Amino acid sequence: MLKKTVVSKYTASYTIKRLLSNNASKKIIIDPSTVEFTKRNDSILKNLNLFYPSMTDINNNTNNSNIGIKAKSINQFQLDYSNINEDSTNDIVSINGRIKNIRYSGKKICFIDLYDSNRNDQVLQLIINFNIISKFNQNNLTNEIFTKNINLYKVGDYIHSIGYPGLSQSHQKNLSLKCNQLPKFLSTAQLPLPPKLADHNKIKNNRVVDYQVNGVSSLILRSFIIKQIRSFLDIQNFIEVETPILSNKSNGAHATPFETKLSSMKHDPLQSNLFLRISPELWLKRLIVSGLDRVYEIGKVFRNEGIDQTHNPEFTTLEFYQSYASLEDLINQSQDLFKFILLNLNDSKLIHGDAKEVTSKLINELSNNNWKFNRVDFLPTLTKEINNGIDYTKFDLNDSISLLNSIPSDARNKILPASSEEGFKISSQQILDKLSSYYIESRYCNSLLPTLIYHHPTVMSPLAKSNPANPIISKRFELYINGKEYINAYEEENCPQEQEQKFLNQKFVNENFNDTEALSIDSQYIEAMKWGMPPIGGLGLGIDRLCMLLLNKQRIDEVLSFGCIDAVNRQ
Repeated sequence: MLKKTVVSKYTASYTIKRLLSNNASKKIIIDPSTVEFTKRNDSILKNLNLFYPSMTDINNNTNNSNIGIKAKSINQFQLDYSNINEDSTNDIVSINGRIKNIRYSGKKICFIDLYDSNRNDQVLQLIINFNIISKFNQNNLTNEIFTKNINLYKVGDYIHSIGYPGLSQSHQKNLSLKCNQLPKFLSTAQLPLPPKLADHNKIKNNRVVDYQVNGVSSLILRSFIIKQIRSFLDIQNFIEVETPILSNKSNGAHATPFETKLSSMKHDPLQSNLFLRISPELWLKRLIVSGLDRVYEIGKVFRNEGIDQTHNPEFTTLEFYQSYASLEDLINQSQDLFKFILLNLNDSKLIHGDAKEVTSKLINELSNNNWKFNRVDFLPTLTKEINNGIDYTKFDLNDSISLLNSIPSDARNKILPASSEEGFKISSQQILDKLSSYYIESRYCNSLLPTLIYHHPTVMSPLAKSNPANPIISKRFELYINGKEYINAYEEENCPQEQEQKFLNQKFVNENFNDTEALSIDSQYIEAMKWGMPPIGGLGLGIDRLCMLLLNKQRIDEVLSFGCIDAVNRQ
């Protein structure tokens, strides 16, 4: 049996005062009504059960004393009674919600705007009229008791209201719930919310306050976007799976992993030294080998990297893998996925303002291009832009020294570190990545119309299938919008011997060029491939960046529920 915790008046009072003090020290905007809240808190402390009742008791009391009461949400209430022309006194309804605004008309009438947490934009008016409640109330209700009670309600309180649908007496004849008893408290706000919150630093350091003041539309839209992705893949018979987040290997992308230890296995370093995954890729491809033709996962990945406008060490990705899919199939699926998300988002009632504007612009850009992405071929474009007489489609891209020396000196000084003069060693993979950023991404990928760069050099793509007719390039593409990368996709390498050699090449890069992000050898994955891996097409999509795009946000922390890791640590 659980031991009941007893909170003394002194302890609770001290706790509330400490909370007020702490939040003041965090520079949260405090409304002048703080004094009123402090006075009310004294009343709350005298009877905590009254202000924080159990929902079981609320429901039992409602059902026992008022037979025939219909429990409804605000949305359902408005749908059911939107067409009434007069008060419907025979329909007794109960509604739970949160107080958004309070207005008084003398001492006998109080108007409360009520909303539920998921629909901050949808408000129901409660009319608390002394004369109506007196008529329905069996007990004697005095003016003094009525006034004392309605003065206790504050913005931010959660209340349980019972009454009948009716129309206000104003010119608008607003649909309202006319209460036939005083609303009961479900929970109280012990701190006043600021009337406005626009300062970015204050927002990111207290999302709890931010969402209450500015609404939760970003969370709702993010959820909707992810649902559309799931729906798109489910229609195509993909199976959603979950793969390990912790293991003694971390592979599948060029990134530095987070390391941790399993204390129960500390006697066995092979088992105790663990990594947070940087990608689910190799696990998902194991499942294809296991017999699933189409798999996907939407989940967290972790990369030990810096924080900026588009990067956070913890972020969300979609990865899917499909047997027998070619590079062209992946491009078509990407185009179809964007079309599916954009049209459904545009048809929903969830978007407005900046999000509606950017969605409409994207739809126009793509529909005017027959819902096709622009395409840029990697090496021919690089050859054209460098324009130094070298045909990079026929160049030995594995020779990093020759590749480095082929770059015009003015460009080399801009894109390579100063240490490149003497004793500096840089891999072909790193050079090509910088060349792509400088000559291709910055010049061809800055429009709103999605643009894909395709046929990356094989040396940059250790998990991708090389082109048998031209082994220097791979069956890979990356998708950019307004200069930001959203998708990385390719036909997967399914030959175990070729994959092993590509892993060995990565090991060479790691050891000779100090490239800590080069892929390590995953021997178990190669062994799994030997059971027979079909041709596979795979795609990775950054969900946080997609949400930034569709919500028209400039910073990744604006689409994460509690922001980036630095802000998370302060909340």
